[in-house]
Amino acid sequence: MGGTLSRAVLALVCFSLACSGAPPQRPAAPAGGSAATSPPATEGSGAVAPAPAAQPAVVPPLSPPVAIKMGGQGLIAELGIFNAIERGYFREEGIEVELVPFRATGEQTAPLSTGELSYASFAPDPSFFNAVARGIALKVVGYNAIINPRNDSGGWMVRQDLLDSGRYKDPSDLKAMHLTITAWGSVNQIWADRLLARAGLTVDDAEVTTLSFADMPAAFANKAIDAGFLVEPFVSVVLGQGTARIVVPTGQLFFPGTPIQVVGMSPVFAEQQPEAARRFLVAYLRGQRDYYRTFVLGEGDREEFYAVLKKYTPIQDSRLYPRMTTHDVDPNGVMDPTVPNELQTYFLKYGTQQQRVDLSQVIDSSYAEYAVSRLGRMD
Repeated sequence: MGGTLSRAVLALVCFSLACSGAPPQRPAAPAGGSAATSPPATEGSGAVAPAPAAQPAVVPPLSPPVAIKMGGQGLIAELGIFNAIERGYFREEGIEVELVPFRATGEQTAPLSTGELSYASFAPDPSFFNAVARGIALKVVGYNAIINPRNDSGGWMVRQDLLDSGRYKDPSDLKAMHLTITAWGSVNQIWADRLLARAGLTVDDAEVTTLSFADMPAAFANKAIDAGFLVEPFVSVVLGQGTARIVVPTGQLFFPGTPIQVVGMSPVFAEQQPEAARRFLVAYLRGQRDYYRTFVLGEGDREEFYAVLKKYTPIQDSRLYPRMTTHDVDPNGVMDPTVPNELQTYFLKYGTQQQRVDLSQVIDSSYAEYAVSRLGRMD
């Protein structure tokens, strides 16, 4: 799987947690430029049969349909969105979704602000908060994936030869090692700080450089780096190569309840298409609920979701999916602002965010509340 999968992934989008705020003290490597050149995915044919569940109230679809563009990184965390597209939930609301791949989280902020994108799927990022501070009415309307202690689909990886030789036994051995993160002053640096703090170390005690997720598999193979924080599908590339292994999984590193990926909405789209904006959340929440029933409650057929993952990600080995699909979602679209506020504290400390923003003005639950009024509340 290693060689072929590596090439496939390197041609796809990268979940690079780069930021576009004020430059931090340490230099950051280029985050990877603009949107990936691979053709955008369009809404599927609905080949996956709908999961047996209570049907929402019948509301005629918008006519004519409203076409939207949604940015994303093609990650496992977006499975609820992929599912909603495949099962035709957006089409039933009169919405045609075009997925637009991006290499870096921060690259989506500008097109989301101008309305070039209607929605974007990304990790909490300083560039987003900085745009809000400048008066751009960006909103977070959903949490794609919420981290829990069970999450082991990503995390800090250490080179296999260092594990085999005993050079690495615990985080204290990271001292003077070559570590890589995607960008200084981003969420990725937070996880580096938290990992090193376990051994009483800081980033100054290691050689820390920046590298995109897509470039890390080759760097591990070439022994150019000793350790790095990596996410799927790139973890599977590295595991397929046999060049590194996860030593601290995501669930042991993140703040409990961290929304590792959120859905942002353009203020332009919200103003121009208010009814479509509400209906988007109905379809989105239906997709999230299918995931919740299947992977959290254990009531659905996982094979249907695995078929969706095969279509939307380069990972074709179904044996890997159980490890990847361990994040939580809220079936009613509830969004706790506690952890995003903590993330802001780090960004302010790093200097990549200029001022704290009031999350009550950013996290907008009204759209999810409308969706629940249509779908009913799920316990």
